[in-house]
Amino acid sequence: MKKIITSLAIIFLLPGFVQQLFSQDVTSSTAKEIVPLIKFNKDISVKFGGFVRAEYYVDSREMVGAVEDLFAFFPEKKVLDKDGKDINDVVRQNISTQSTRFNALISGPDFLNAKSSAFIEYDFSGGGNVNLRLRQAWLKLKWQEAEILLGKAWNPLSDIPFPSVAGLHTGIPFRPFGRGDQIRLTYNLSENLHLLLAGVYQSEHKTPIESSSASDIRSNPIPELHLQLRYKSKPFSAGVLGEYKVVRPATKTTGTEGVFKTSETLSSYALGAYLDIKIDKLNIKGSALYGQNLSELFQQGGYAVTSFNPETGAKTYAPSESFTAWGNIVYGSKFQLGVFGGYQKNLGFTENILADAGFFGRWQDVAHIYRIAPSIKYSHKQWTFQVEADYDIVGYGKVDYANKGKVEDPENVSGVRGIFASTFFF
Repeated sequence: MKKIITSLAIIFLLPGFVQQLFSQDVTSSTAKEIVPLIKFNKDISVKFGGFVRAEYYVDSREMVGAVEDLFAFFPEKKVLDKDGKDINDVVRQNISTQSTRFNALISGPDFLNAKSSAFIEYDFSGGGNVNLRLRQAWLKLKWQEAEILLGKAWNPLSDIPFPSVAGLHTGIPFRPFGRGDQIRLTYNLSENLHLLLAGVYQSEHKTPIESSSASDIRSNPIPELHLQLRYKSKPFSAGVLGEYKVVRPATKTTGTEGVFKTSETLSSYALGAYLDIKIDKLNIKGSALYGQNLSELFQQGGYAVTSFNPETGAKTYAPSESFTAWGNIVYGSKFQLGVFGGYQKNLGFTENILADAGFFGRWQDVAHIYRIAPSIKYSHKQWTFQVEADYDIVGYGKVDYANKGKVEDPENVSGVRGIFASTFFF
């Protein structure tokens, strides 16, 4: 424990030294452009951008996460050895530059009386042997009252204000996180009120499936359907959003009588809201979401089997239910103080599920998760320096299959992640 306390003390004292180091230039509040706009001809121009980020992080115990735990979600459960010692009670630390990012925004000629543009973005957080990852690649036509986007972009459930945190998790698992190929229409009902309609095809982030015969989401009958109503002004923005999704877990089943084709599907939906308020140097953000079967967006839950026919192998399914909420308060401009709070609750499934018959998703034995994360950020032209401490409490328990898969008698496990991140934007 002394190691983790010492590491956290170092990264929280560092901003003071940083502030003194740059105290001679505190009047510079905006970064100058260092990458010029490049014109290929009179109709096409390209603006390159991105950032280089080096991040040090230290964990008080093993973490549930992704990409070598660069994305940390919450502490691992207790696993006791023969002597009663917790195997996951281990301090870990690392330095990573995998989140470094590069993008290009292309402005094109007018088409059908609309402004045309395209956007491409890569990062190096693919993990494993796939380091270079295509994050976004979309085309856009923008009229005065509407715009159409086609390609890979943020899932509309994720395309809401991001909290101002140092961690790359951006609030996971208290807010959805994911991208997908989509067709999106945004219509301006008025100057401030906008309606968004989208059909999303899962690509990078996918719903788990049961059968290798349905190895990707294209076996699903329809794309995810999204609807959002957004209000946006300079000091205030808010929105309500919804999703309807149909999943086909398998295209064939195997039972004692042989192999059979199946068309069994599972429907689910999500409803949520968000707000973003700016008053001088104060920024308050937050959102809440009720969701079913959102594991592809790094939410707790998924779907499970409710009935099974051993002769044909046929199964029926039920989606999980969960509630998540987060709030973020930040004050300052060049030097910012912030705090993030998150809450997640496992609500079980829509009906009783079978034990040991199949669960497809994330973290079935997690009853709840809490997080409090204070942070400090200092900005200087192209540079930002951030320190943060994420304190998480997660309740692990037993799944009650006779009570709609709810988690009973949870035992709380706590953990801390300390982060120091330096980023150079261009």
